[in-house]
Amino acid sequence: MGLGDQIKSDIDRKIAGMYSLGNHLGKDMERQAKNNAPWTDRTGNTRRTINGGADQSARGVTLFLAHGSMVGTYLETGTPSYVIRPKSKKALRFVSGGEEIFAKRVNHPGISPHPIVEPTADSNWPKIKQQVRRYWESS
Repeated sequence: MGLGDQIKSDIDRKIAGMYSLGNHLGKDMERQAKNNAPWTDRTGNTRRTINGGADQSARGVTLFLAHGSMVGTYLETGTPSYVIRPKSKKALRFVSGGEEIFAKRVNHPGISPHPIVEPTADSNWPKIKQQVRRYWESS
């Protein structure tokens, strides 16, 4: 095996190892996001569906951190105020403070944002750059 073949083999091995490094960093961000999510859970499903890892393609490795549910997206970005109307009945029925209430529509104030994905990715960016640089500098 010539020097050129050895160098190509070393680079191919490094590229293959990037997926493992990226997956490790993505899973680390996932753990941080789940532990630091600023909302109070009812069922824990939204927190449980946060996922992180890495995808490999011909162009390289992509790290990801994302919500796996629509509720997570709403919590991340917030929602504007909106009106709730009955679908098939004449009025909405709900209990508030032990009292039964009927309403033709309810004005919901919206959800304030409780971001966790972007702050986690931003706080990990220096660490990611350092780890990738160290990985490629090592022999």
